[in-house]
Amino acid sequence: MGLFDSLKAMFSGASTPPEPTRYTEQYEDYEIIAEPAAEGGQYRINGLIRFQEKEHTFIRADLLPSEELCTQETFRKAKLMIDQQGERLFQERG
Repeated sequence: MGLFDSLKAMFSGASTPPEPTRYTEQYEDYEIIAEPAAEGGQYRINGLIRFQEKEHTFIRADLLPSEELCTQETFRKAKLMIDQQGERLFQERG
């Protein structure tokens, strides 16, 4: 990469955004992954529930003032979904 390419990359804003921070917690036989999504100075609930080879992604409308609170609420909501739906979380909807 030459000098011109370095300057172009620096000012073009074409760099990739940083990966979201991921937090994990085990609950029963499930793995819960919280990825709080920064949005307008707050954090949106965004997570993933894994069971064996299956995954269920969820995003909620809730916005919380800190990443820590958002992570805690993501885990709470994921556990509630697991308790209410169990393996049905992974069924095809159609």
